[in-house]
Amino acid sequence: MIWPPDALWSRIAALWAHAHGPPDVDVGGRIKALAALEEMKSDFDLSDAQVAYIAEYHTLDPSSRLIKRERRENAFEIVLGTIDGVELVMPFEHLVIDTAWILHTYVCSQFLHTPRLLIHSRGSGYGKTARLIVINELASRSRCWVAPSAAVIYHFLETCPLSTLVIDDAERMDWGKKSLLVQIIDAGHRQGAPLPRFDLVRKKIVEYPTFTPLALGLILDRSLREKFLSEVAQVLTRSIVCEMKKSNEALDKIFPGDPRFVPVRAVIARWAETFRRPEKSISLPQGIFARCANNYYALAAVADALGYGATLRAAAVAIEAANFDLEIQLYQDIRSVFERVDHLWSEDLVQALKEANDIWASLTNSALYEQLWKKDINYRTVWKVGANGKRRSNKGFYRVQFEKVWRDLLGHTEAQSSKIIRLLRHKRDTGEAHGD
Repeated sequence: MIWPPDALWSRIAALWAHAHGPPDVDVGGRIKALAALEEMKSDFDLSDAQVAYIAEYHTLDPSSRLIKRERRENAFEIVLGTIDGVELVMPFEHLVIDTAWILHTYVCSQFLHTPRLLIHSRGSGYGKTARLIVINELASRSRCWVAPSAAVIYHFLETCPLSTLVIDDAERMDWGKKSLLVQIIDAGHRQGAPLPRFDLVRKKIVEYPTFTPLALGLILDRSLREKFLSEVAQVLTRSIVCEMKKSNEALDKIFPGDPRFVPVRAVIARWAETFRRPEKSISLPQGIFARCANNYYALAAVADALGYGATLRAAAVAIEAANFDLEIQLYQDIRSVFERVDHLWSEDLVQALKEANDIWASLTNSALYEQLWKKDINYRTVWKVGANGKRRSNKGFYRVQFEKVWRDLLGHTEAQSSKIIRLLRHKRDTGEAHGD
């Protein structure tokens, strides 16, 4: 990875601090700082996450001459530097996510959720296995397996709870909609959801623990991708998804038990002993909410504790942008539209979507019907009162029609009743409006 010259780090840090200062202070200076930062990014091909890392590194120790080198006891810097040192070919944002995810495996019991790390590619030879091996060498109490059965997973977790599981060749596993594997991945994302099974030998019900850090590597070809999007979408919503790109420079030179990882694990363990989950709420970037926010909460807390919160958040934004899903975006925007109404005509919904997001600029009623039909959402007859006070009906939708899809795709929770405007309805067989 190529970084700017050492002499420029302090300038980049100063510009970043000015650009991200209070929005109502020195607006003109902030605009100039942002423009200068954009020029720096262009000149040195830097991402937002790299710029944030430079700024936060310099902030932690402005007098340090060890530019781009990790300080001995900062676990974030140590882990990131170690991963970078094994010469895996992947974006800096992936390095940041892997670093925070590895660190969280040591303290995940303090959090409600542990995100699945889903590393995929479109074929073999992309570097997934080498990346998973590095994660396995650094994560807490980690086991690296190739396509284990669901029974192996829950029996293992009974005797070794909170062990990190790193699973390669996961495309060979059972990804059916009702498969036990999917149940374990879904339930194990959150504390307090054991898997009950009747043990014939012990002749009793056994509640197997499922909550544990889990990293998956798989080849996601077109057919499996369609299955993930249509049948087991909850796995994706429980995961931070990273796609590996093909590179001829990637090499796999890591032996099991490689001694270079031993001192790094010791640094992480010392840090983990002192870490405490923050009591105050953790903010995340706009657009990262609901289940997506659950995936990043623990990682952001870890990064904040070590001085790299902005770096982690910039990486999260980049990761989610790379995995942009038009269907999920559609239902996110529809949910935003329905926050203050409980039914709309189709034409009004389409217009509201266009105003909410430019990507729907060419959306038509028929195109909307086609998209919603895939989720068994069909238009209904919706009545409303016109400006002249007359009752009129048209094709449209009710808020309640979307709630199951919101729960499945977005982790929807019911809006407060005070935020929903109950539009006037009409008494049956009359033109008279009444409140509901």
